[in-house]
Formats: sequence, structure tokens, C-alpha cells
Amino acid sequence: MFTKTALLVSLCLSSACTAFTPPQRINMPVVLSNGGRPLLGIGMGTQGVGTMQPFNFTLTTSIGYTSVANQGCKDCNNTPLYDMSLSPDARTLSGQSAITLGAGSFGGGLMKENCTMKQASGNPWSYTNQTVILMSNTSTTATPFGYGVSGLVGLGTLKTPTNATGFNANFGDSIYGQYYIRNPDAVNFTFGMLLDPSPVIPGNSSTQLRIAAGTPSLEGSSGGTIHWLQPDSSSYDQNSLSWCNVQGGITGGYLSNNQQPDWTVQLNGWAATIGNNHVGNGATLLANIDPFYSGIYLPGSQALLIHDAISGAQQVQMSTIPGETVAWEVPCDTSIQFTVSVGSQQFTVDQSLLVQKLSDNTCISIIEGFTDSSVTQYIFGQSWISSLYVIFNIPQNGNPSVAFAPRVVSSSSSRDVGAIVGGVVGGVAGVVALGLLGFYLVRRNRDNSFFRRAAALEEEHKAASTVEPFTIAGGNGSSGGGGGGGGHRPTLPAAPYGSPGSPGFDQPLLDADTDAGPLPHLPPSYEEASENGSSAASPLGPHAPNRVVSGYPFEKGGYRRETAMPTLGSLPPSPNNRSTFGGSSSSA
Repeated sequence: MFTKTALLVSLCLSSACTAFTPPQRINMPVVLSNGGRPLLGIGMGTQGVGTMQPFNFTLTTSIGYTSVANQGCKDCNNTPLYDMSLSPDARTLSGQSAITLGAGSFGGGLMKENCTMKQASGNPWSYTNQTVILMSNTSTTATPFGYGVSGLVGLGTLKTPTNATGFNANFGDSIYGQYYIRNPDAVNFTFGMLLDPSPVIPGNSSTQLRIAAGTPSLEGSSGGTIHWLQPDSSSYDQNSLSWCNVQGGITGGYLSNNQQPDWTVQLNGWAATIGNNHVGNGATLLANIDPFYSGIYLPGSQALLIHDAISGAQQVQMSTIPGETVAWEVPCDTSIQFTVSVGSQQFTVDQSLLVQKLSDNTCISIIEGFTDSSVTQYIFGQSWISSLYVIFNIPQNGNPSVAFAPRVVSSSSSRDVGAIVGGVVGGVAGVVALGLLGFYLVRRNRDNSFFRRAAALEEEHKAASTVEPFTIAGGNGSSGGGGGGGGHRPTLPAAPYGSPGSPGFDQPLLDADTDAGPLPHLPPSYEEASENGSSAASPLGPHAPNRVVSGYPFEKGGYRRETAMPTLGSLPPSPNNRSTFGGSSSSA
């Protein structure tokens, strides 16, 4: 009996020791390159083995590969290059890759390597056994590499296996797939984006991004934060989350030579208000949510709807995706609101974000139109993402999903106002308290005199037997200590946000994983890809309006004002079978 009991206790203890523990949130700082691209600090190599090589990588959600500029890379200008000889644990793989991202392309060999991501604390978070593209060549047009950017962190999922890049890639080649290999009991991998607007605006260069006029030096300046492993619930309205399932099996409509972006979701239409004019399209749309792109990108006919409604707008050959889009110069006093419907929620940005000043004091719209009429996708880039909080959820099993929510802004100005209001209220309360104290002391002094006089009268009356003792009429008022009727305000428990635990490094990474002990809880790194969409720009065709309101056309199936959009998507499975998100779910 003792032996069986001991065995059961041993098994229980063993299970408890190996149970998956949901991780704490890790804050990954996003900084800007001198060209305006968002960057993450990435280290390549194994700590304690060989030489760790630090780099700045930009990020994309469109693809799921990590990519680094390799020694001997042509056209990788003014940027540090990866040297495989400094990393004894790196292993080459067979095959060659060729990737197009946006209007740029790159390619090269393949390898397995250990990586780290830099936390806000300065500590590294380790993610191992990553499939990495060793870029040996990149296009000279619209390349994301150079000028301090050495690679791409691919935040795509690779949930759908693909050989579009020249080799067979699947979920196990992504950051998330490797994370689940290290943490088999994890249910969800989730992160949130809290980004700042992009300083990049449409320009006429095919090699360098254009920065808004008057922008100070960008290198190293803040671009926001990625809340890794679980979102920051204090950064968004938990009651207003709107979920969308990622769409798969899409065979066209995206940029030429690109593969289907991994984070493609279905949204519920858009609307724009320009002065007293309203244009829009209430039909559902497919959109790619990706901070690799700076602005807002619409099919050509849809971008025309908006800019035709702006008096004085002129189409110009400027772009942030060279050869793929065009832009519009607009009057600097343009008043515009652009709203996207996501389930039951609507998210609006205005001219403070949409209209940017150029160095010659003219202004340009950051809403661009695709020149190829076959491109029907929408892309919502960094500036649009900066107007809300976005959550990406990648379950171990099942379909990825994206949530959008209004931000909860905690600015220093609001804190200052709160301090002023608090000081005023506190000062008034202090004056009232002093007044009450003075009243009490005066009243007590009077009461003491009264009682002393009453006692003297009573002694005088004792001498006269025919006189009743003196009674203080109405003097028995018991001061009722009012029992605080305010009631107890319970403290709401923090809603547990289930997300995958920090990676355990007990599993060998490569042939010889000599990981130097446990690092801070961090998930696997993402793989990046570069841009190229070399299709020739085709001019935007004329737009034939189907109906006119206030002199401006509506698209067929147009904007349904004040009409609730159908809800999309579904709430992702809760990590560890716990409720993790507030707000309402949406159904596909």
C-alpha cells in the first residue's frame, strides 16, 4: 500500500513540475531606422558559443520567414552583414529561396540558426532553431535592406504549407511552430501591437523611403511596442474587441509576384467623409494587416472614390510601393475622416493622420491606390495600425485570428490634469475639514460651559426639597456615528490572459544546442521577407459612378450609412481553457 501511495504522489509531483505555465507579457520595443522603417533588435547565434551578432531587422506579417543579409550580398548597402563562420551552431540547409514582398525581391540559401529578440529591459529573449534565408541578392528597387536594416522578422504563420519561395515551408518553419515544439502543452501564441504612426509618406524614389517634412532625426526613435506572448489589457478597451478569422485559400487579388499574405482578414466595408460629402463601399473586403507598409492602400477604383470627393486633389506619380501604387496631392486644409468597419466596431482616422505636409509646403494623402486593376486586396499599414490596438492569435491547432480594439490612452497630459483636479479637490476637502474641526472645538467649548452651569444649578436646587432636580432638556442626543453607507467597492480580478508559456530550452535546437541556460520568457522569432512586385504599373481606369450623393459617386453596393455590419470571425480558443479576452466575438 505504501509503495502504491508513494508512486501516486511521485506521479502527481512530476506532473505538477512539468505542467505548462502561462508566461508573463514581454515588451519588445520597436524603434525606427533612419529611413523610417520599424525595427526590432535581433541577435543571431548561441549565447556562450561563438560570437553573437546583433542586427536591426524590420518586420512583416505577410510572410513567415526570417531573412538576413549575408556576407557577399549585392546591393545590401550601408548595413551590417551576417557571417555564418562566427556561429558554430548554425547549419546550412539544401535549397534556394526567392521571395517577393511588396515591390522588392530577394533570395539566397537556407540555414538553421538560434536567435534572440531584445526586450525593453535590455535582456535577450531566445528563440531557437529558426529557418533563415541567407540573402545573397536583393532587388535595387524597393528593397527593405540597407541603410541600417539587415534583415526581416517574419511574423507570418505559415499555417498553410507553401513552396512559393522555392522550398517547402510549413508551420514548423515559423516562430510559432518552433515555440509549440518547445512548449507542447501551450494552446495559443498571442501578441499585441501598440505602434506609433509611420513617418514615411509617398515619394518618387524607387530606392529610398520619403519622410514627412520637419521630421527630426529618426534613427533609434520610438516606433511603439509589441506586447509579446500576451497583450497588455491596460492598452485597449476589453469590452470593444472585434475578432476576425484569418482567410485561407485565396488565389489572387494581391500584389503581383507576391504570395498570399498570411494575415489576410475579411472586414465589413469602409466609408469616408470629406466635408459634407460621403463616399464608401459597404461590401466585405479582404485586407492584409502589416506594419511593413507605412500607409493605407486601396484598389485603384476605391482610392479614386475618395480623392474625387476632395476638391483640388491631383493624382501624382508618388508611392511607398514603387511601381505598384499612386498617390494624390490634396489641399493642406482638407477635412477628411476614413472609417473601417470591423464586425460591430468602427475605427476612424482623420486628416491629422491622412494628410501629410511635404517640404514644399504642399500636402499629400497617405491613402494610395493600386495601379493594377487586378489587385483587389486592401493593405492597412503602420499608420492605420497606430490608431488602434491589434491582437494576433496563433493557436497550436485551428485557424489564426486577429482582434481590433480602441486604444486606452494614458497620456502625461491627462495625468497632469488628474493631478490638478486631485489637488483642487484635496484642497477643498482640507478647507472643509478645518472648518468642521473649528466648529467642533467651539461647540465643545460651549457644551462644556453649559454642562458646568447646569451642574451648579443642580447643586443650588438640592437645597430646596420642594424643587425637582434640574434636567437638561433635549440634551441626550447621541451622536450617531453614521455607518459608512458608501458600500465596499470590490476589486475586479485581473482577467487572466492565456498565452503560450515561455520557451523551455530543454529541447535541442540544432545538431548541438548549447543554449546558455534559460533566458527571459520570449517566443520564437519571426521570419521576414523582402519586397518585390515587379509588375508594370497599369494606369487607373476611369471610374464609372453608380450613384451620386452630394455630387460624388458611390461604389455599387455602396456605403450603408448607420447600418450595422455583420460580425466576422470567432473568438479564438482560450489559452489553457481560460477566458482571456474581453469584448464580443464575431462569427464568420
